[in-house]
Amino acid sequence: IPVSCPYQAANLVPAPDLVVIGNVISRGNPEAEAVLELGLPYESMAETLKKFFLQNRTSLVVAGTHGKTTTTSLLSWVLESANKDPSFFVGGKPKNFPQNFKLGQGEFFVLEGDEYDTAFFDKGPKFLHYEPRHIILTSVEFDHADIYENMDQIRESFRKLIALLPKEGRLVANMDFAEVRALAKQVPEQVLGYSLNEEYRDSSQVFGKILGSGEKTRFEVQAHGETWQVEWDSPGSHNVSNALGVIALALHLGLKPTEIQEGMASFQGVARRQDILGVVKGIKIIDDFAHHPTAVAATLHAIRHQYPEGRLWALFEPRSNTSKRDLFQKDYAQAFGDADEVIISDVFMPEKVRDGKVLNTDQLVQDIQRHSGNVARHLPSTEAILKTVISEVQRGDIILLMSNGDFGGLGPKLVNALADSKGRS
Repeated sequence: IPVSCPYQAANLVPAPDLVVIGNVISRGNPEAEAVLELGLPYESMAETLKKFFLQNRTSLVVAGTHGKTTTTSLLSWVLESANKDPSFFVGGKPKNFPQNFKLGQGEFFVLEGDEYDTAFFDKGPKFLHYEPRHIILTSVEFDHADIYENMDQIRESFRKLIALLPKEGRLVANMDFAEVRALAKQVPEQVLGYSLNEEYRDSSQVFGKILGSGEKTRFEVQAHGETWQVEWDSPGSHNVSNALGVIALALHLGLKPTEIQEGMASFQGVARRQDILGVVKGIKIIDDFAHHPTAVAATLHAIRHQYPEGRLWALFEPRSNTSKRDLFQKDYAQAFGDADEVIISDVFMPEKVRDGKVLNTDQLVQDIQRHSGNVARHLPSTEAILKTVISEVQRGDIILLMSNGDFGGLGPKLVNALADSKGRS
C-alpha cells in the first residue's frame, strides 16, 4: 500500500476498493470528506480486522485499563513458542517479534481489545468488533476522559464486551480488581479467575505468589491442583498478574505447564514498558508508557524492587487525555511514593482540555512532597528537565521516564548528554 501525504482528495484517484478510516481521523479531514462526497466504500480498522481476518479463527481478546499490551504480547509469544503459530495484533511493539502483528496459520488470533472509540462514524469501543471466543480482563478503572464522562460508561462498555462471549467462551478475570469481580458476575459459569491476593484464592482457578524479585522475578503458580514456578525478566507484581491471566487462558486452551514456563522464560517484554534506553557511566535510563496513576505507582514499585540500591528519579509528563486533567489530582500525589526524586513537566497541550480542568502541576508537587517527603519539582520544559538531571544525577541512579508520548525526545537526549558529560562520582 503506497503512502500518500498530505491528506487530500487526489489520493483517492484511482478509486480504491475500500477505504479504512482510523479513529484519529475526524470530520473535516479532506480525504475523509472526499470519501463521503464520492460515495466510496469505507470501514473502520476494527471492522476491517473482523471482516477479513477473524473469520474461521478463535478470537482471544485481551481487555482492561492496564496491562493490555504486555498481556497480549505475552499470550502471543507463549502460543508462538508452543508452536501454535498464532495471528496477533498488538497496540505496542513486542520485542519477541519483528513487528506488532502477524498473520499465522494457526487457530488463534490474539487481539489487544481497546475500549477507545472506533471511528468518527462509530463511537463504540473497538473491542466490540472482535468477536471474542475468550476474554482476558486485566483491570477496570476510569480512563479516556475525552470520550467517557464517568465510570458507569466505562462499565457499560465492558459489559457489552462480556455479553459477546459464546456459551463455551471463558472470561479470564483478574479477581484483584473490584470492578472486574463485579463484571464477572455477569457470566458466573464462564469465569476463570486469577489472583495474587490470598483473599481471592478460593475464587481463582490460578493463584500466584511472588517468591523473589531483583534482576529476575520468580513466582509460584497454583493451578488445577498443581504447583510450579516461573522465572523471567519482567519486574513487578503487575507483570506477574498479567502472566497469571495468560497462564489461566493458556491452560484452558490445552497448553502444558512446561510449554508455558518455556514461553515466559524467553519473553523479552514490550518496547516502552520498563524499556532500558541505556546504561551510561553507571546510570540507567528507563522508558515507560505509564500515565494513569495506578500504572505510575505499579511501575515505580517494580523498578524500586528491581534496583533497590539506586536513587530513583521519576520524570513524568502529563500527556494523555486523562492525565492532563485534574481528575486524578489526589491520586497522582500518592503514586510517586517509591521515587526519591520526582520531576513533573508542564501539561502537554493544556488548551485541548475543553472544560479547562487541567492538572495543577504546582499543587501536585506540593502534595507529593507532603505525602512522601521526597524531593519533587515542576520544571516547564524538556530542556529544563535535561539540564537539571544532568547536573544532579550520580553513578548508581535510575532515571525513569513516564509518558504516553515521546516526552520531547527526553530519553535519547539524556543518554547522549550523559555520554558527553564528564565523569561522575
